[in-house]
Amino acid sequence: MIGQVIALLMQALPLEQPITDQALEARAQALMRETRCTVCENEPVSQSTADMAVDARRAIRKQVMDGATDAEIREFFITRYGQYVSFRPPLDGWGILLWGFPFVLVAGGLALFGLRLVRDRPRALAPLPDDRGGADA
Repeated sequence: MIGQVIALLMQALPLEQPITDQALEARAQALMRETRCTVCENEPVSQSTADMAVDARRAIRKQVMDGATDAEIREFFITRYGQYVSFRPPLDGWGILLWGFPFVLVAGGLALFGLRLVRDRPRALAPLPDDRGGADA
């Protein structure tokens, strides 16, 4: 009885097998690092132990072995889970705003700092009073 349960469990949870071709496995690993686990917060599927991440790793490896391009694999996950699953926001629409906002914020801060320095700069310096005594010695 115990042997049957163990055999059933081993069939239900097949181990993850890396792709034998080194180049394809490296490509799959790169895709796994840029795909976010939807169960874990801000953790790539390459590091997550959640069931969703295991399934995502299998799907990525299968698609890589089937000859899908990186863009097709990314699009597969984005259409299934939404833009959240991608660690790389798109460079169109709101993505441009997301990428550009920090630079605009820093440039605006530097401009305000420079404006304040220019505005607070003394305009004309008054001559210093002569602190020597009345007689030249």
